[in-house]
Amino acid sequence: MSKVTQQLNFLNKISATTKLPQILIDSKKYSGLRLTFQTKNHNGHMGARVFWHDYLPTLQFYNPEIKFDVIRIKNEDKQKSVPCKLEILSQEGTVTETIDMRNKMHDVIMKDLLDKIEHKPLPENEVIRAGFPIE
Repeated sequence: MSKVTQQLNFLNKISATTKLPQILIDSKKYSGLRLTFQTKNHNGHMGARVFWHDYLPTLQFYNPEIKFDVIRIKNEDKQKSVPCKLEILSQEGTVTETIDMRNKMHDVIMKDLLDKIEHKPLPENEVIRAGFPIE
């Protein structure tokens, strides 16, 4: 696969093929989202890491006016408890809702976010799709 094809596939993953996070967040009500989780999968943080890797880029792509903070904590001691949460921030910067992401799959985290945040689904005609080169 050529480098151009790889880049187009990556852009399509962010903009077109990852459907669940294709939403428009009300930027008049919310200033941002803050994810806090550890760098390793142990202690129930795998779903948070997959959410960050697969869903956050799409959320950012369609909501450029929203600030996304990611705090990844290095935790070599598997016995130590590290927060695993997603916080929704108001325009004033205060936390309006907190989602506990520990031991949850990435799609469940996304559905919890959709339940707690005011948003609109992105209209199908506004989904951006990258063209593919002829090889």
